[in-house]
Amino acid sequence: MWGLLSRKTQLLIVGGLAIGLAWAVEGAATLVTGNTPSELKLISLVVTIISTGIVAIAGAIWRRVWERFPIIGRKLFPDLTGTWTGELVSTWKNPATGPGVAPIRLTIWIRQGLFSTSIKLRTGESTSYSTRCLLEADHEAGRFRFWYSYDNNPRAQYRHRSARHEGVAWLEVDIDTDPERLVGYYYTDRKTSGDIDVRRVRTTVEGELAAAVA
Repeated sequence: MWGLLSRKTQLLIVGGLAIGLAWAVEGAATLVTGNTPSELKLISLVVTIISTGIVAIAGAIWRRVWERFPIIGRKLFPDLTGTWTGELVSTWKNPATGPGVAPIRLTIWIRQGLFSTSIKLRTGESTSYSTRCLLEADHEAGRFRFWYSYDNNPRAQYRHRSARHEGVAWLEVDIDTDPERLVGYYYTDRKTSGDIDVRRVRTTVEGELAAAVA
């Protein structure tokens, strides 16, 4: 959810935390040496300890909170963590034969946290890993979107016709129409593009990711 904040707000939060942490460290050092820190430094130390605990707890239980109070997903961003399966339809056409390729089956794993999001996409020929994710929310319309850049690594046996490449994609959910469906679009540096349409089959990723790597 950190990505929903404006860059200015992020900088203000980071700057404030940095100053508070510096005071907290200085206050802790003063206590260790047996001296009494100023009230401001002592307050900074207490606030830092409490804030660290809150962040750690929030990171561990946020999915349970989102599940228990669905309104949070509507007001902030829905929890899209899970395993998604469906099809990719490429706009690529063979220069020699003309017709495009048939729809391609794919699996997407989304791991969403309070401060970061990662996306992995796998087809029968290649695997893509997100390099950066940006969250976009239209709360009035109930439309929520991931924008992400990715690296695609084809399996060795297909690299003679499908080179490694980079791209940009977006995946969008309409929580009012179908919260378990993502539709999207991708673009590549090979001048190709295509549509993505997937449905969530599991709300977990750990077991599936382990199996995919094996």
